[in-house]
Amino acid sequence: MKTSIFELVETADDLPFDVSLHRVNYVPSHWHNSVEIIFVLSGNLEVTVGTERHTITEGDVFVINSSHVHEVIGLDMNIIATFLIPMVFLKENIKGIEDIRFECNSSTVRPEQKSGLDRIRQMLAEMVELKQKKGEAYELDMGIRMLAVFSMLIKQFKSSETGGAINEKYMERMLRIINYIDEHYNEPITLQSIAKQEFLSVPYLSKFFSENIGLNFQSYLTSIRLKNAVEELLRYEDLPIADLALSHGFPNAKSFYTAFKNKYRMTPHEYRKQYRPDRETEAKKQDISSNYLQFNQSSALGIIRQYLRRTESLEVETIQAIETKTYEVNAAAQGRRLKHTWKNLITIGKAQEGLHADVQQQLIYLQQYCPFRYLRFHGIFDDGMMVYDEDEDGRPRYNFRQVDQLFDFMLSIGLKPFVELGFMPSALASDPGKTVFYRASFTSPPKSLDKWSGLIDSFFRHCMNRYGAAEVESWRFEFWNEPELNVFWPGSVQEYHELYLATYRTVKRLSAGLKIGAPGRIITVTSPETATNFFAFCRKNDCLPDFIPLHFYPHEEIEKRIQQEEADLKQDEDLYRKLLEKFGGISPNPDFLRERLAIELQLLADQGLSGREVYMTEWNSTAYHRELTNDTLYKAAYIAKNILDNLDSIDGFGYWVLSDNIEETFPSPRLFHGGLGLIAQYGIPKPAMHAYGLLGKLGETLIARGDGYIVAARGDTIQIMTYNYVHYDDLYALGDTSFIDETHRYNGFKEEKILKIDIALSGLPLGTYRMVTQTITRKTGSSYDRWVEMGAPESLTAEDIAYLKQSSPSRQVQVLNLENGTVIGSTLKPHEVQLIELTPMV
Repeated sequence: MKTSIFELVETADDLPFDVSLHRVNYVPSHWHNSVEIIFVLSGNLEVTVGTERHTITEGDVFVINSSHVHEVIGLDMNIIATFLIPMVFLKENIKGIEDIRFECNSSTVRPEQKSGLDRIRQMLAEMVELKQKKGEAYELDMGIRMLAVFSMLIKQFKSSETGGAINEKYMERMLRIINYIDEHYNEPITLQSIAKQEFLSVPYLSKFFSENIGLNFQSYLTSIRLKNAVEELLRYEDLPIADLALSHGFPNAKSFYTAFKNKYRMTPHEYRKQYRPDRETEAKKQDISSNYLQFNQSSALGIIRQYLRRTESLEVETIQAIETKTYEVNAAAQGRRLKHTWKNLITIGKAQEGLHADVQQQLIYLQQYCPFRYLRFHGIFDDGMMVYDEDEDGRPRYNFRQVDQLFDFMLSIGLKPFVELGFMPSALASDPGKTVFYRASFTSPPKSLDKWSGLIDSFFRHCMNRYGAAEVESWRFEFWNEPELNVFWPGSVQEYHELYLATYRTVKRLSAGLKIGAPGRIITVTSPETATNFFAFCRKNDCLPDFIPLHFYPHEEIEKRIQQEEADLKQDEDLYRKLLEKFGGISPNPDFLRERLAIELQLLADQGLSGREVYMTEWNSTAYHRELTNDTLYKAAYIAKNILDNLDSIDGFGYWVLSDNIEETFPSPRLFHGGLGLIAQYGIPKPAMHAYGLLGKLGETLIARGDGYIVAARGDTIQIMTYNYVHYDDLYALGDTSFIDETHRYNGFKEEKILKIDIALSGLPLGTYRMVTQTITRKTGSSYDRWVEMGAPESLTAEDIAYLKQSSPSRQVQVLNLENGTVIGSTLKPHEVQLIELTPMV
């Protein structure tokens, strides 16, 4: 469909004006009954209004008055924000606007107009961001800013010029003429033929056309032909230039070349080479036939975010919407028993890390603050544990001294081993060149199944002799890590099955009571065949696992990225470690864990495995070791939401990981570097750790649970836990982190609001209660925010560390006279978590 020179501005249902992001190719002369504002984010453009030509570049703001004919040419790969404001909206809000014209071209701004222009840029940038986030009352916020823009325009950019607009008297005639040209531009139409159609003389029509369009007839016709030819030039890579010219009304290729070079200052061949998008990717994302080319908006929004940061002096404190939710809860109702299975499992990285003094101190702190039952880790056979070697004749040698040290320590603080059986000792690896992580773990199959089985037999015999068969039978043993990924299992599926079978038979020969589970795969990778083929093999060989381990990282595109990574690994052996540190996006779905876990449980039910224990042996909001939101208050609400969403749905939720001191990547010298841990270096708890602390205080009886809250009981004490979870915005989900940095990490969330949750309690004995309220906020319980408040020092003294360790949830104690229907209220800013405990007083 061809675009008329008169453009009808269509606005979204919820906004009376249009705000859009574009890349400009060529927009031929046109007009509309709207004021247009162009804000250049990158690149260069040429804008012609009437007969005046202007070049605008990054940061420029250009205003085009209503009903003024204008043309826009992109001189390079550009990004612009356009604002089209219909006169209907302006007339409703600004008295006399129909008689006002503006002259605003920031490239020619006078010194006294600079502050006004800066304010306009600020408002335009904020509108782009507001439209993308679409929070509470965003339409009102958009309208306020748009009117603020026009306030500045009226005060500082009002023009004394009154001409240049299309004469309304002749609009109907003009529309007939240009529609006819649009429909027949590729035919040999002439001014004479149109004059005859309109019953006008040729000289009169020529003058009429020039006065209203600003171009003579032939120039305008050429511009329409050129616009349509350029669209096909970009769309069809192999279309000959001569054929292109003739099909769009040019008499020959030479005339097309001349017109093209006059407009674009390069040849069609040069233009196609420079600007034609990749057919496999960009062509799917944009409609090349449109005047303004649509594109992936991530880069544009990133520029907007950076622009807002550059103009911090103009910022005011964000006023957030308030949402109130009220729930009626009968505390006397029969509640169900809670097992709190999430307490069954916590994780560290590798077995050897459990021997480090700092990690051991963190485990001791954990068991005092929020006790867990099992500690899961991998690398029990890593070279660092010095378990396996061979003598000069190739005979195996075993040494379990460090294994004993680890297990002795764990058992002394009440943690049972949850051992991942892997990776391969280098002396036993069939391909020692296949490794993963900064401290290398060897991933290839064994060079000898018999020697592997001998290692397994010796390891289990040693443990059972030292700790007793009954104790070891209460442990769990997960077989291998994510075998569906080549980086962790470069062998074949058959080799994996054979290794599992040999391991299973070796273990079960020692004791049928020993518990082994497999495969530990990522449930966000669409590979159910990994599980279904494995279970079919197990049924055939009578070796079904005792439990099912699962891993979860919320990256919906992880499969494609992993495939690309694995291809690249052939060229760069160290690439996987680098990719662990490079954030590549996140799921925009806040309920991704709950939904994918439900799918996985259904898959297990379909396999007839519903009775098996299921453990999430790894889960986190990200797989990336340098994602800066990991250190923030966000993680407290993320953990609270996902633990409570999936309460007792499986047998264990092993958050990955406890400590930032993990050897998968080179250690960062920075304290808050976006590590995966609940505890930062020097044993400083993050907000996520405090979320576990509050969860650990919930009682064993579930009274009520809903969106953002849970009510539980332990004896006579009632616990009310609330949280204000806010998910990442779409730009951050795409992987754009350009708008956050070391000390500004809360810019990547959408629909932020203050959440007020009122719980109307009934059924409790009336009387006096002690009410203890603990809240994790950015000021209380967030060591990261306290560090920023300190000045974000790079190096820390012992006194600094002690100060940060003291950042704990706020604690308020009140005496409350409880009446029937008493409302217990929580008011939470984004990401805050709160626990209220009510205990009757004698």
